[in-house]
Amino acid sequence: MGSSNLFVISRVLVLVLLLAGSVSASLAGTLVSVSQGRVVVADQSSKTQRSAAQQALKQVMIKISGQREILDNAAVKSAIREPQQYMRSYRFEYQNNTLYYIAEFDFQALSSMIQHESLPLWGQRRPDTVLWLAMEDENGDKSIIDDGSVSPVATQLRALSEERAVPLVFPLMDLTDSTAISIYDVWGRFAQNLTTASQRYSPDYIVGARLYRVKETEMPDLSIEQQTQQQAATLRYESNRPVLSSQGVDGLSEFLVDDLLKEARAPAFSQDEFEAMSNQKRGDYGLDWVVISQGNIEFGSLYGDDELSLAALFFEEYADFLGQHFAIIPTEGARNTIDIQISVANLDSLAKYVHVEKYLSDMSMVDDATLVKQEGSVASFSLSLLADTQDFYNLVALDERLKPVVDRAGQPIEGFNFYWNE
Repeated sequence: MGSSNLFVISRVLVLVLLLAGSVSASLAGTLVSVSQGRVVVADQSSKTQRSAAQQALKQVMIKISGQREILDNAAVKSAIREPQQYMRSYRFEYQNNTLYYIAEFDFQALSSMIQHESLPLWGQRRPDTVLWLAMEDENGDKSIIDDGSVSPVATQLRALSEERAVPLVFPLMDLTDSTAISIYDVWGRFAQNLTTASQRYSPDYIVGARLYRVKETEMPDLSIEQQTQQQAATLRYESNRPVLSSQGVDGLSEFLVDDLLKEARAPAFSQDEFEAMSNQKRGDYGLDWVVISQGNIEFGSLYGDDELSLAALFFEEYADFLGQHFAIIPTEGARNTIDIQISVANLDSLAKYVHVEKYLSDMSMVDDATLVKQEGSVASFSLSLLADTQDFYNLVALDERLKPVVDRAGQPIEGFNFYWNE
């Protein structure tokens, strides 16, 4: 899990209520390929191929499970020693004067093996993340990494995004972004401003981070001039933001809502906390982060010896975090399944019935899906789940096609009732 100089220094969970500028309450997600491994190689010799095949399968196992720890499992280690038994095809490919070994593995066979070992299993629908990353150069100048950046850190994070099958985008930082957010918002990790600026990207997760060289006696926050500009920007935002009445937050007073939002905009650490952390062993660089999703906000920090290894560690930890949230731990076959019946509305054609049945059958946690009743445009399916119903809802939430039926208040109605969106 990284070298001894790279470690998590703090992890704080804050539950807040975000205003009308928040991301959608339902996740969307992107369908990704998890069965392909891609490895840089020096040549096409047999020895190189064997080693590359093992590395490619390691990548795929981590993609499918969402966890790096899966490589410690004895059955997984055995599979990696003989990757050919799971391989469907391989090829070599040149890109930008670099030779890659690309292998495609049997997803169903690997899923069955993971299921047999009761290891985490993560489907191909993955949450989308927008990353607002502010960096400081040797002169102390700060900038936001944008979509067109070819810096080593940006290049590495894109590669890790593909390697871990975790969709990631950087902001465009065009006129729209520049108007909505400033470097001071990103550097300060102000949750409300990050959330508002991220609306156009419709992400499932918003990450704000700052990467800087650690200075022994200096807190990595804004200068007096920058703080003044940030306060002015916040005042401009406050004067224009919508007001949320107490009725919209389950009886909480407006004063409490304001207190929560102030906490969300506050820096992750106080001066006292920073001084306490400064006495602990750490690397030459720091990365402070905030992760925002559906009203949940997490702050934390990592330290390392250089920018590239620190950025890589952060993304690996973040990918593991998503895997822990969305992966399921199935039991083998139908030995311990949960049987439920769901209804799906808006199936007004034979093609839609076929699509829904295939959609349900292809879900990583569904052991069996059977059509049991059909009345007009509503069909009932019997499902055998390899995990609990909350895992089922989490997986469904990553795809706009199967949407829970809600009441006038926007809450899911009782039972497993869905609407097919095609």
